[in-house]
Amino acid sequence: MWDQLPELILTQIFSHLGHGDRANVAQAKYGQHIRSLELAWSRPYLLPREARITRNIQAEAGADFLTIVRAKNVQLRKLILTDWIFICKWGNRGKLLYALANFLGCQHNLETLSLLNATLGVSDVLRLLASASKSSTEHLAYLDLRGAFREWQAPHSNPRHVRHFYRLTNNHCNYRVEGFTTKTIFINIFINGLMTLYHHITVLVVYLIEITDHRFHCVIFNMRASFLITGIAILIVKIVLITSLAYLRLLGRFRALTILRLDYPALSDQTLIALTNAAPRVLKTLHISVRDSDSRHHTITDTAWHNLVLVCPELTVSYTIVNISHYEDMCYFLLPSVPLARFQMFSGHVWDQSRSRNFRSTVGLLITHYTNTLAEVMLQLRNNREMLDDLLVSMLVRCKHLTRLQYDGIIRSLDTLRDICQLQAENKTHFRTIHVKPRNVNARNRAILNDINYHYDHKMMEQGVDFRIEDPASVLVFY
Repeated sequence: MWDQLPELILTQIFSHLGHGDRANVAQAKYGQHIRSLELAWSRPYLLPREARITRNIQAEAGADFLTIVRAKNVQLRKLILTDWIFICKWGNRGKLLYALANFLGCQHNLETLSLLNATLGVSDVLRLLASASKSSTEHLAYLDLRGAFREWQAPHSNPRHVRHFYRLTNNHCNYRVEGFTTKTIFINIFINGLMTLYHHITVLVVYLIEITDHRFHCVIFNMRASFLITGIAILIVKIVLITSLAYLRLLGRFRALTILRLDYPALSDQTLIALTNAAPRVLKTLHISVRDSDSRHHTITDTAWHNLVLVCPELTVSYTIVNISHYEDMCYFLLPSVPLARFQMFSGHVWDQSRSRNFRSTVGLLITHYTNTLAEVMLQLRNNREMLDDLLVSMLVRCKHLTRLQYDGIIRSLDTLRDICQLQAENKTHFRTIHVKPRNVNARNRAILNDINYHYDHKMMEQGVDFRIEDPASVLVFY
Protein backbone atom coordinates (compact mmCIF):
# COMPACT_ATOMS: atom_id res chain seq x y z
CA MET A 1 0.00 0.00 0.00
CA TRP A 2 2.77 2.43 0.89
CA ASP A 3 4.44 1.91 -2.47
CA GLN A 4 1.24 3.02 -4.21
CA LEU A 5 1.07 6.41 -2.45
CA PRO A 6 2.40 9.42 -4.37
CA GLU A 7 5.65 10.95 -3.18
CA LEU A 8 3.91 14.20 -2.18
CA ILE A 9 1.58 12.37 0.22
CA LEU A 10 4.46 10.39 1.72
CA THR A 11 6.40 13.60 2.26
CA GLN A 12 3.46 15.16 4.07
CA ILE A 13 3.05 12.09 6.27
CA PHE A 14 6.72 12.04 7.22
CA SER A 15 6.65 15.76 8.04
CA HIS A 16 4.29 15.01 10.94
CA LEU A 17 6.56 12.36 12.45
CA GLY A 18 8.97 13.02 15.27
CA HIS A 19 12.72 12.65 14.84
CA GLY A 20 12.79 9.17 16.32
CA ASP A 21 9.95 7.93 14.14
CA ARG A 22 11.56 9.44 11.06
CA ALA A 23 14.78 7.59 11.81
CA ASN A 24 12.90 4.30 12.24
CA VAL A 25 10.97 4.78 9.02
CA ALA A 26 14.15 5.69 7.18
CA GLN A 27 15.86 2.53 8.39
CA ALA A 28 12.88 0.49 7.22
CA LYS A 29 12.56 1.68 3.67
CA TYR A 30 11.58 5.23 3.01
CA GLY A 31 14.84 7.14 3.37
CA GLN A 32 14.73 7.99 -0.32
CA HIS A 33 11.73 10.24 0.37
CA ILE A 34 13.70 12.62 2.61
CA ARG A 35 13.56 16.14 1.18
CA SER A 36 14.80 18.18 4.14
CA LEU A 37 17.74 17.25 6.34
CA GLU A 38 19.07 19.17 9.32
CA LEU A 39 22.41 18.12 10.75
CA ALA A 40 22.56 19.84 14.13
CA TRP A 41 24.98 18.12 16.45
CA SER A 42 24.55 19.86 19.79
CA ARG A 43 27.13 20.07 22.53
CA PRO A 44 26.06 17.58 25.24
CA TYR A 45 27.56 17.75 28.69
CA LEU A 46 30.33 15.21 28.91
CA LEU A 47 33.20 14.57 31.24
CA PRO A 48 36.51 15.80 29.78
CA ARG A 49 37.95 12.30 29.41
CA GLU A 50 34.79 11.14 27.62
CA ALA A 51 34.43 14.08 25.25
CA ARG A 52 37.07 13.06 22.73
CA ILE A 53 35.95 9.44 22.46
CA THR A 54 32.26 10.39 22.26
CA ARG A 55 32.85 12.97 19.54
CA ASN A 56 34.84 10.47 17.53
CA ILE A 57 31.94 8.02 17.79
CA GLN A 58 29.47 10.75 16.79
CA ALA A 59 31.57 11.79 13.82
CA GLU A 60 31.96 8.21 12.63
CA ALA A 61 28.22 7.56 13.03
CA GLY A 62 27.44 10.75 11.12
CA ALA A 63 29.75 9.76 8.30
CA ASP A 64 28.14 6.31 8.12
CA PHE A 65 24.68 7.90 8.02
CA LEU A 66 25.65 10.22 5.16
CA THR A 67 27.17 7.31 3.27
CA ILE A 68 23.94 5.30 3.60
CA VAL A 69 21.78 8.25 2.54
CA ARG A 70 24.02 8.85 -0.44
CA ALA A 71 23.84 5.18 -1.41
CA LYS A 72 20.04 5.40 -1.40
CA ASN A 73 20.33 8.33 -3.84
CA VAL A 74 18.39 10.66 -1.56
CA GLN A 75 17.79 13.99 -3.32
CA LEU A 76 17.26 16.84 -0.88
CA ARG A 77 15.74 20.24 -1.41
CA LYS A 78 16.98 21.64 1.91
CA LEU A 79 20.13 20.93 3.90
CA ILE A 80 20.82 22.75 7.17
CA LEU A 81 24.09 22.43 9.02
CA THR A 82 24.23 24.27 12.33
CA ASP A 83 25.60 24.07 15.89
CA TRP A 84 28.59 22.28 14.45
CA ILE A 85 30.45 20.46 17.20
CA PHE A 86 33.20 19.13 14.94
CA ILE A 87 35.12 22.36 14.35
CA CYS A 88 38.49 21.23 15.72
CA LYS A 89 40.91 19.05 13.81
CA TRP A 90 40.78 15.78 15.66
CA GLY A 91 39.66 12.22 15.24
CA ASN A 92 37.11 11.44 12.57
CA ARG A 93 36.23 15.06 11.79
CA GLY A 94 37.96 14.87 8.41
CA LYS A 95 36.09 11.69 7.57
CA LEU A 96 32.77 13.36 8.39
CA LEU A 97 33.52 16.44 6.28
CA TYR A 98 34.61 14.18 3.43
CA ALA A 99 31.32 12.26 3.61
CA LEU A 100 29.34 15.51 3.78
CA ALA A 101 31.16 16.96 0.76
CA ASN A 102 30.55 13.79 -1.25
CA PHE A 103 26.89 13.81 -0.27
CA LEU A 104 26.51 17.45 -1.37
CA GLY A 105 28.14 16.63 -4.68
CA CYS A 106 25.34 14.15 -5.43
CA GLN A 107 22.47 16.56 -4.74
CA HIS A 108 20.94 17.68 -8.03
CA ASN A 109 17.79 19.40 -6.68
CA LEU A 110 19.18 21.26 -3.67
CA GLU A 111 17.41 24.61 -3.26
CA THR A 112 18.41 25.61 0.29
CA LEU A 113 21.83 25.31 1.92
CA SER A 114 22.37 26.77 5.38
CA LEU A 115 25.70 26.78 7.21
CA LEU A 116 24.40 29.01 10.00
CA ASN A 117 26.87 29.15 12.92
CA ALA A 118 28.88 26.25 11.55
CA THR A 119 32.13 28.11 12.46
CA LEU A 120 34.24 26.11 10.05
CA GLY A 121 37.55 27.09 8.54
CA VAL A 122 37.59 28.82 5.17
CA SER A 123 38.95 25.75 3.40
CA ASP A 124 36.18 23.56 4.84
CA VAL A 125 33.43 25.99 3.83
CA LEU A 126 34.89 26.34 0.34
CA ARG A 127 35.03 22.56 0.06
CA LEU A 128 31.32 22.27 0.84
CA LEU A 129 30.42 25.13 -1.51
CA ALA A 130 32.46 23.54 -4.28
CA SER A 131 30.60 20.26 -3.85
CA ALA A 132 27.24 22.04 -3.90
CA SER A 133 28.18 24.04 -6.99
CA LYS A 134 28.99 20.91 -8.98
CA SER A 135 25.44 19.61 -9.09
CA SER A 136 23.06 22.30 -7.77
CA THR A 137 24.25 25.36 -9.68
CA GLU A 138 20.94 25.84 -11.46
CA HIS A 139 18.73 25.11 -8.44
CA LEU A 140 20.31 26.56 -5.30
CA ALA A 141 18.20 29.60 -4.44
CA TYR A 142 18.92 30.10 -0.72
CA LEU A 143 22.40 30.24 0.80
CA ASP A 144 23.08 31.15 4.43
CA LEU A 145 26.73 31.71 5.37
CA ARG A 146 26.21 33.64 8.61
CA GLY A 147 28.66 32.29 11.14
CA ALA A 148 29.92 29.73 8.64
CA PHE A 149 33.49 31.04 8.77
CA ARG A 150 35.47 31.31 11.95
CA GLU A 151 35.62 35.03 12.56
CA TRP A 152 39.34 35.42 12.15
CA GLN A 153 39.33 33.49 8.89
CA ALA A 154 36.53 35.23 7.00
CA PRO A 155 37.83 36.27 3.54
CA HIS A 156 37.86 39.92 2.54
CA SER A 157 40.25 41.99 0.49
CA ASN A 158 39.66 45.75 0.26
CA PRO A 159 40.78 47.91 3.19
CA ARG A 160 38.60 50.33 5.07
CA HIS A 161 41.08 53.19 4.57
CA VAL A 162 43.06 53.57 1.34
CA ARG A 163 45.69 55.74 3.02
CA HIS A 164 47.54 54.02 5.86
CA PHE A 165 49.97 55.54 8.26
CA TYR A 166 51.60 53.67 11.06
CA ARG A 167 54.29 54.84 13.38
CA LEU A 168 55.49 51.91 15.41
CA THR A 169 58.03 52.37 18.16
CA ASN A 170 59.32 49.56 20.30
CA ASN A 171 62.62 50.07 22.11
CA HIS A 172 65.28 49.86 19.39
CA CYS A 173 62.81 49.53 16.50
CA ASN A 174 61.22 52.45 14.69
CA TYR A 175 59.00 51.90 11.63
CA ARG A 176 57.20 54.32 9.33
CA VAL A 177 54.91 52.80 6.69
CA GLU A 178 52.59 54.52 4.22
CA GLY A 179 50.05 52.91 1.94
CA PHE A 180 49.70 53.86 -1.69
CA THR A 181 46.55 54.36 -3.74
CA THR A 182 46.10 51.48 -6.16
CA LYS A 183 43.35 49.98 -8.26
CA THR A 184 44.15 46.52 -7.02
CA ILE A 185 44.23 44.89 -3.61
CA PHE A 186 46.12 45.96 -0.50
CA ILE A 187 46.49 43.41 2.22
CA ASN A 188 47.76 44.48 5.60
CA ILE A 189 49.19 41.71 7.68
CA PHE A 190 49.88 42.61 11.28
CA ILE A 191 52.24 40.22 13.02
CA ASN A 192 52.56 41.00 16.71
CA GLY A 193 55.15 39.29 18.86
CA LEU A 194 56.45 37.11 16.04
CA MET A 195 59.58 35.93 17.80
CA THR A 196 62.18 37.06 20.26
CA LEU A 197 65.14 38.30 18.26
CA TYR A 198 68.75 37.99 19.29
CA HIS A 199 68.48 40.91 21.70
CA HIS A 200 65.15 39.65 23.12
CA ILE A 201 63.26 42.50 21.46
CA THR A 202 59.60 41.89 20.63
CA VAL A 203 58.82 43.71 17.42
CA LEU A 204 55.65 44.57 15.55
CA VAL A 205 56.25 44.22 11.83
CA VAL A 206 53.84 45.63 9.31
CA TYR A 207 53.94 44.28 5.81
CA LEU A 208 52.32 46.11 2.97
CA ILE A 209 51.70 43.71 0.15
CA GLU A 210 50.82 45.27 -3.19
CA ILE A 211 49.38 43.02 -5.85
CA THR A 212 49.82 44.39 -9.35
CA ASP A 213 49.57 42.31 -12.53
CA HIS A 214 49.62 39.15 -10.41
CA ARG A 215 53.09 39.98 -9.07
CA PHE A 216 53.98 40.39 -5.42
CA HIS A 217 56.03 43.35 -4.27
CA CYS A 218 56.91 43.16 -0.62
CA VAL A 219 58.03 46.44 0.88
CA ILE A 220 59.80 45.75 4.13
CA PHE A 221 60.97 48.55 6.33
CA ASN A 222 63.88 47.95 8.67
CA MET A 223 65.92 44.99 7.54
CA ARG A 224 66.27 43.72 11.09
CA ALA A 225 63.28 41.55 10.37
CA SER A 226 64.43 38.06 9.55
CA PHE A 227 64.03 36.50 6.13
CA LEU A 228 62.03 33.74 7.77
CA ILE A 229 59.38 36.25 8.79
CA THR A 230 59.30 37.59 5.24
CA GLY A 231 58.74 34.13 3.81
CA ILE A 232 55.99 33.40 6.31
CA ALA A 233 54.26 36.69 5.48
CA ILE A 234 54.35 36.06 1.73
CA LEU A 235 53.06 32.53 2.25
CA ILE A 236 50.18 33.85 4.35
CA VAL A 237 49.36 36.40 1.64
CA LYS A 238 49.31 33.73 -1.03
CA ILE A 239 47.00 31.55 1.05
CA VAL A 240 44.65 34.48 1.68
CA LEU A 241 44.60 35.34 -2.02
CA ILE A 242 43.94 31.76 -3.10
CA THR A 243 41.07 31.29 -0.64
CA SER A 244 39.57 34.69 -1.46
CA LEU A 245 39.66 34.02 -5.20
CA ALA A 246 38.18 30.55 -4.69
CA TYR A 247 35.41 32.02 -2.53
CA LEU A 248 34.55 34.59 -5.20
CA ARG A 249 34.69 32.02 -7.99
CA LEU A 250 32.32 29.68 -6.14
CA LEU A 251 29.81 32.46 -5.42
CA GLY A 252 29.83 33.25 -9.11
CA ARG A 253 28.66 29.73 -9.95
CA PHE A 254 25.28 29.95 -8.21
CA ARG A 255 23.20 31.38 -11.03
CA ALA A 256 19.79 30.71 -9.42
CA LEU A 257 20.60 32.40 -6.11
CA THR A 258 17.73 34.58 -4.89
CA ILE A 259 18.49 34.85 -1.14
CA LEU A 260 21.98 35.21 0.29
CA ARG A 261 22.74 35.71 3.97
CA LEU A 262 26.28 36.35 5.15
CA ASP A 263 28.46 38.23 7.62
CA TYR A 264 30.08 41.55 6.83
CA PRO A 265 33.65 40.12 6.79
CA ALA A 266 32.61 37.84 3.91
CA LEU A 267 31.41 40.85 1.88
CA SER A 268 33.55 43.05 -0.35
CA ASP A 269 33.48 44.87 -3.66
CA GLN A 270 34.67 41.68 -5.33
CA THR A 271 31.82 39.75 -3.69
CA LEU A 272 29.26 42.14 -5.16
CA ILE A 273 30.94 41.86 -8.57
CA ALA A 274 30.75 38.06 -8.35
CA LEU A 275 27.04 38.29 -7.50
CA THR A 276 26.53 40.74 -10.36
CA ASN A 277 27.99 38.24 -12.82
CA ALA A 278 26.37 35.18 -11.26
CA ALA A 279 22.72 36.07 -10.77
CA PRO A 280 21.67 39.03 -12.91
CA ARG A 281 18.02 39.95 -12.32
CA VAL A 282 17.66 36.92 -10.02
CA LEU A 283 19.06 37.96 -6.63
CA LYS A 284 16.22 39.34 -4.50
CA THR A 285 17.47 39.43 -0.88
CA LEU A 286 20.90 40.10 0.59
CA HIS A 287 20.99 39.83 4.39
CA ILE A 288 24.14 41.21 6.05
CA SER A 289 24.95 40.54 9.70
CA VAL A 290 27.42 42.86 11.44
CA ARG A 291 28.73 42.25 14.96
CA ASP A 292 31.16 44.21 17.07
CA SER A 293 33.54 41.23 17.05
CA ASP A 294 33.65 41.11 13.24
CA SER A 295 36.59 42.35 11.22
CA ARG A 296 35.39 45.69 9.81
CA HIS A 297 38.63 47.12 8.45
CA HIS A 298 37.28 47.27 4.91
CA THR A 299 34.45 49.06 3.16
CA ILE A 300 32.14 48.37 0.26
CA THR A 301 32.07 51.25 -2.19
CA ASP A 302 28.90 52.96 -3.29
CA THR A 303 29.83 52.22 -6.91
CA ALA A 304 29.82 48.47 -6.28
CA TRP A 305 26.34 48.70 -4.74
CA HIS A 306 25.13 50.83 -7.65
CA ASN A 307 26.38 48.31 -10.23
CA LEU A 308 24.71 45.43 -8.38
CA VAL A 309 21.38 47.26 -8.22
CA LEU A 310 21.54 47.95 -11.95
CA VAL A 311 21.62 44.24 -12.80
CA CYS A 312 19.38 43.16 -9.89
CA PRO A 313 16.64 45.81 -9.83
CA GLU A 314 14.46 43.86 -7.36
CA LEU A 315 17.24 43.45 -4.80
CA THR A 316 16.50 44.35 -1.18
CA VAL A 317 19.20 44.54 1.50
CA SER A 318 18.78 43.76 5.19
CA TYR A 319 21.18 44.82 7.93
CA THR A 320 21.35 43.23 11.38
CA ILE A 321 23.78 45.22 13.51
CA VAL A 322 24.70 43.87 16.94
CA ASN A 323 26.56 45.78 19.67
CA ILE A 324 27.70 48.59 17.38
CA SER A 325 26.37 51.89 18.62
CA HIS A 326 28.42 54.81 17.33
CA TYR A 327 27.50 56.70 14.20
CA GLU A 328 31.13 56.77 13.04
CA ASP A 329 31.17 52.96 13.02
CA MET A 330 27.94 52.62 11.05
CA CYS A 331 27.87 55.45 8.53
CA TYR A 332 29.96 53.52 5.99
CA PHE A 333 27.30 50.76 5.95
CA LEU A 334 24.51 53.20 5.06
CA LEU A 335 25.52 54.26 1.56
CA PRO A 336 23.03 55.96 -0.77
CA SER A 337 23.01 53.18 -3.38
CA VAL A 338 22.22 50.38 -0.91
CA PRO A 339 18.59 49.27 -1.50
CA LEU A 340 17.98 48.97 2.23
CA ALA A 341 14.60 47.46 3.12
CA ARG A 342 15.14 46.06 6.63
CA PHE A 343 17.32 47.54 9.36
CA GLN A 344 17.79 45.94 12.78
CA MET A 345 20.05 47.51 15.37
CA PHE A 346 20.84 46.08 18.81
CA SER A 347 23.02 48.54 20.68
CA GLY A 348 23.93 46.41 23.69
CA HIS A 349 24.88 47.45 27.21
CA VAL A 350 28.52 48.45 26.63
CA TRP A 351 29.84 51.26 24.43
CA ASP A 352 32.68 53.76 24.25
CA GLN A 353 31.48 56.48 26.61
CA SER A 354 34.27 58.85 25.58
CA ARG A 355 32.25 59.77 22.49
CA SER A 356 28.59 60.23 21.72
CA ARG A 357 26.73 57.37 20.08
CA ASN A 358 24.88 59.98 18.03
CA PHE A 359 21.77 57.93 17.30
CA ARG A 360 20.12 61.01 15.82
CA SER A 361 22.58 61.02 12.93
CA THR A 362 22.09 57.29 12.35
CA VAL A 363 18.30 57.53 12.26
CA GLY A 364 18.54 60.70 10.19
CA LEU A 365 20.68 58.86 7.65
CA LEU A 366 18.07 56.12 7.39
CA ILE A 367 15.38 58.70 6.66
CA THR A 368 17.52 60.63 4.17
CA HIS A 369 18.81 57.74 2.07
CA TYR A 370 16.06 55.13 2.20
CA THR A 371 12.77 57.00 1.94
CA ASN A 372 11.65 54.85 -1.00
CA THR A 373 12.97 51.46 0.13
CA LEU A 374 12.75 51.16 3.92
CA ALA A 375 10.06 48.64 4.97
CA GLU A 376 11.05 47.38 8.44
CA VAL A 377 13.01 49.08 11.23
CA MET A 378 13.93 47.64 14.62
CA LEU A 379 15.83 49.90 17.01
CA GLN A 380 16.82 48.45 20.35
CA LEU A 381 18.61 51.39 21.95
CA ARG A 382 19.40 50.61 25.55
CA ASN A 383 20.16 53.44 27.97
CA ASN A 384 19.64 56.01 25.24
CA ARG A 385 19.36 59.62 26.38
CA GLU A 386 19.05 61.30 23.00
CA MET A 387 15.86 62.96 21.78
CA LEU A 388 14.50 60.78 18.95
CA ASP A 389 10.76 61.48 19.15
CA ASP A 390 10.69 63.87 16.19
CA LEU A 391 12.77 61.53 14.02
CA LEU A 392 10.47 58.57 14.70
CA VAL A 393 7.45 60.58 13.57
CA SER A 394 9.40 61.90 10.58
CA MET A 395 10.29 58.33 9.59
CA LEU A 396 6.62 57.33 9.63
CA VAL A 397 5.68 60.31 7.49
CA ARG A 398 8.47 60.19 4.92
CA CYS A 399 9.09 56.44 4.50
CA LYS A 400 5.97 55.50 2.55
CA HIS A 401 6.75 51.78 2.37
CA LEU A 402 7.38 51.35 6.09
CA THR A 403 5.22 48.51 7.41
CA ARG A 404 6.95 47.72 10.71
CA LEU A 405 8.62 49.92 13.30
CA GLN A 406 9.78 48.37 16.56
CA TYR A 407 11.41 50.81 18.96
CA ASP A 408 12.88 49.78 22.30
CA GLY A 409 14.12 52.99 23.87
CA ILE A 410 13.15 56.19 25.61
CA ILE A 411 10.33 58.40 24.33
CA ARG A 412 10.56 61.86 25.82
CA SER A 413 6.88 62.67 25.46
CA LEU A 414 3.80 60.47 25.16
CA ASP A 415 2.44 63.04 22.74
CA THR A 416 4.67 61.25 20.25
CA LEU A 417 2.43 58.20 20.62
CA ARG A 418 -0.59 60.45 20.08
CA ASP A 419 0.96 61.73 16.84
CA ILE A 420 1.58 58.17 15.66
CA CYS A 421 -2.02 57.19 16.34
CA GLN A 422 -3.27 60.30 14.55
CA LEU A 423 -1.24 59.41 11.45
CA GLN A 424 -2.85 55.98 11.45
CA ALA A 425 -6.33 57.42 11.97
CA GLU A 426 -5.81 59.74 8.97
CA ASN A 427 -4.66 56.79 6.83
CA LYS A 428 -1.21 58.31 6.40
CA THR A 429 0.30 55.08 7.71
CA HIS A 430 -0.97 51.56 7.15
CA PHE A 431 0.05 49.47 10.13
CA ARG A 432 -1.95 46.40 11.08
CA THR A 433 -0.63 46.25 14.64
CA ILE A 434 0.18 48.99 17.15
CA HIS A 435 1.45 47.69 20.49
CA VAL A 436 2.72 49.99 23.23
CA LYS A 437 4.55 48.49 26.19
CA PRO A 438 5.67 51.21 28.63
CA ARG A 439 8.10 50.19 31.34
CA ASN A 440 7.48 52.92 33.89
CA VAL A 441 4.23 54.89 34.05
CA ASN A 442 3.58 57.64 36.58
CA ALA A 443 0.15 59.10 37.31
CA ARG A 444 0.44 61.81 34.66
CA ASN A 445 1.55 59.41 31.92
CA ARG A 446 -1.17 56.95 32.88
CA ALA A 447 -3.75 59.68 32.36
CA ILE A 448 -2.28 60.45 28.92
CA LEU A 449 -2.39 56.77 27.94
CA ASN A 450 -6.01 56.53 29.07
CA ASP A 451 -6.85 59.56 26.94
CA ILE A 452 -5.08 58.13 23.89
CA ASN A 453 -6.86 54.82 24.30
CA TYR A 454 -10.23 56.58 24.69
CA HIS A 455 -9.84 58.67 21.52
CA TYR A 456 -8.27 56.10 19.18
CA ASP A 457 -9.45 52.65 20.25
CA HIS A 458 -12.68 52.79 18.23
CA LYS A 459 -10.94 54.31 15.17
CA MET A 460 -8.34 51.56 15.19
CA MET A 461 -11.03 48.92 15.49
CA GLU A 462 -12.77 50.33 12.41
CA GLN A 463 -9.53 50.02 10.45
CA GLY A 464 -8.93 46.48 11.68
CA VAL A 465 -5.80 47.51 13.60
CA ASP A 466 -4.70 45.43 16.58
CA PHE A 467 -4.27 48.38 18.98
CA ARG A 468 -2.99 47.62 22.49
CA ILE A 469 -1.45 49.63 25.30
CA GLU A 470 -0.03 47.26 27.88
CA ASP A 471 -0.26 47.99 31.57
CA PRO A 472 3.27 47.68 33.00
CA ALA A 473 1.78 46.52 36.30
CA SER A 474 0.47 43.34 34.67
CA VAL A 475 1.48 41.61 31.46
CA LEU A 476 -2.06 40.23 31.15
CA VAL A 477 -4.00 43.51 31.23
CA PHE A 478 -4.38 45.84 28.27
CA TYR A 479 -6.28 49.08 27.98
